[in-house]
Amino acid sequence: MSEENTQDIEQELDELLTKVQPNLQDVIKRSFTNVVLQQTKNGEQVKPDFLEDTAYFAKNTQVNLTRLELVKPPTFHMQGLSLDLKSMGLKFRCALGEVSVRGLYSAFNENLYNLIPVMSEGHVVISLSNMTADVNVGLVLEDDAFSFINPSIEFMHDEVLVKLSWPSPQKSGGYEFATTEQLAKHIDDLPLTAAISLPLYALLRNKLQRHLEVVLKQATSVSEVVCCNPSLLEAYSDMVGCLAENGNKVVDMILINMRRTLLQSCREVLELPPLHATFMHKIGSISYIGKFETDTGWVKNLATINRVSDVSVSRPDPMKTCFHFTLRIKDLQIGYDEYRIKAMGVGCAGRLAAAFAHSALHVALSVGLARWEPYAQLDDLRVQHMDAMDLHITGLGPLSGAAALVRGWARGAGAAHAAPALARALQHDMRQALAELPLWDMLHGKQ
Repeated sequence: MSEENTQDIEQELDELLTKVQPNLQDVIKRSFTNVVLQQTKNGEQVKPDFLEDTAYFAKNTQVNLTRLELVKPPTFHMQGLSLDLKSMGLKFRCALGEVSVRGLYSAFNENLYNLIPVMSEGHVVISLSNMTADVNVGLVLEDDAFSFINPSIEFMHDEVLVKLSWPSPQKSGGYEFATTEQLAKHIDDLPLTAAISLPLYALLRNKLQRHLEVVLKQATSVSEVVCCNPSLLEAYSDMVGCLAENGNKVVDMILINMRRTLLQSCREVLELPPLHATFMHKIGSISYIGKFETDTGWVKNLATINRVSDVSVSRPDPMKTCFHFTLRIKDLQIGYDEYRIKAMGVGCAGRLAAAFAHSALHVALSVGLARWEPYAQLDDLRVQHMDAMDLHITGLGPLSGAAALVRGWARGAGAAHAAPALARALQHDMRQALAELPLWDMLHGKQ
């Protein structure tokens, strides 16, 4: 094919994508609503969703949360959508309404325990009002439909309401349930709500992503978008491949630099603070106060970080290029080389380590010119989930009944301690890589 014909096809493709984009936006919006109706009709919206047991350690307060479930599955209502077929990007906002989680809690406050032996346990309901999700995904061609990669989903909500109820002893004997309520502005403001922040958002992201996957399969036909023209389809595929190739080249260079820095500076292993937990251990109708503590812990294998799909690339203006991509740490582990646990006059000690088979981090960065000086900046890097935990613990022996509690503490330590430490370390190393690499020159063929 001559260069002139190639230019004609590229020009025709550019005009066609501009023309069909508004109609395709409307089709995706309608499909979004139709999928909600289909799921309700098929009974998918009534299936319960559960969260695994977890814990949270903040200052002198430790909480455990068990038997957690969504009060009702969220429904996703589209509020606005923006499609960019030339940059292969899709943005939209959807409303989830009120999202509530219920379960059992136990909480321990060290300051109070120094005065009186106090532990509270009972039922908890956590409600987040007017929740919305801002979604930004990259698009790829899969068979004859669009699919998405590199989902960035940011949840926002109004106030958080926490309702607690617990058995309170009465002067005349027996118990009755006492209740209290507490309000917060943000889910991470209170220990009880911060305990579920990472796993709840991970669950909601997963449900929303499954929803979007069905929407795109039902709503889009790539061949119809390009009017079943083989030459235009080939040109469109080439355009999409070129976008991904340029993005992959830039991000892979950054990751090579990061992995080398992590290994050379011995920062592949990060330190985690010790855990201290007090718990109620029950045998029949008798309850015992137990104590669990660890030495300093670790999170390791940061240098196994890699991307999991092609990079999504957009160019808001000629002087700026934006990259969105998803990373995972292939062998993410946290652990404590020594723990000690005492209950019922029995003590034991050992080592515990937890491996997370599924982890994901979303990253956004931009490269451009400001006053004709090249720059590269990190716009976002956050841990989206740490799932499928495999726990290995030695030495429990006579206290093997506490294994489920230890599992919840390890999962809570992953969310409360490991995830923030991981994000801070990788943000530091990525900024260092951006400062060292001539990314503007790479993008514009000057190297």
